Amino acid sequence: MRRWSHTVAIVIGVALTAVLAVTTWVAFPYNAEEPLVPPLKRVTEEELSTRVVSPYGADLAPLIAAFQPQPHRSFCGPATLATVLRADGHATATEWELFDSTTGGLRTFFGGISLTELARLARANGLRSEVIHGDEFTVDSFRERLKQNLAQTGDYVIINYDRRVLHQAGAGHISAIGSYDPDHDAFLILDQAAYRYPWTWVPTQQLYDATRTLADSKYRGVLFVHGDHSAQRSH
Repeated sequence: MRRWSHTVAIVIGVALTAVLAVTTWVAFPYNAEEPLVPPLKRVTEEELSTRVVSPYGADLAPLIAAFQPQPHRSFCGPATLATVLRADGHATATEWELFDSTTGGLRTFFGGISLTELARLARANGLRSEVIHGDEFTVDSFRERLKQNLAQTGDYVIINYDRRVLHQAGAGHISAIGSYDPDHDAFLILDQAAYRYPWTWVPTQQLYDATRTLADSKYRGVLFVHGDHSAQRSH
């Protein structure tokens, strides 16, 4: 009996150590910037200032001002939504405050969040939202719809993509898009995981392909969010 109790204690100790290790890894990401594989390209300060006044950077300035990197590895979705809320005028929005319960926050902390779940969270926080999965677009409709939203004040584009298609470390990720460059046919991802990747220009075809990937049984895709200051009221 004593030996059995000792074995149980060891098993419990190992399990608790594993849980603590995972929790620490998720909670405290360390800075380790990864290289970008061409044709991906880091945005420059000059490009940022130029894109603020471009036709497809209607909300880039407020997004830049509102941006805060995700605090946890699993919080790319909530961090992106909090950035959008702050850009739209909700100055005090934070990731954990988006959830109506601690349980909801912990579920995301340990398991991440899907695009559909993020859309529900956006609506719960007063934003109008629309999900379009990657398999519902052609590359041309993808480009045009994103451009349309990026040109409208108060219309935000949140993208869910597979990093592996971009030759990046990791798998599924969520971030906002800040602008479009028609000369190079590329979108600017404001990568929430600033501890790993910079804000990056990604060619349209490659970004489109990265959304046409499965997350469980559904394709990744795009979450269009319409805030209080949206110039497009039809949604």
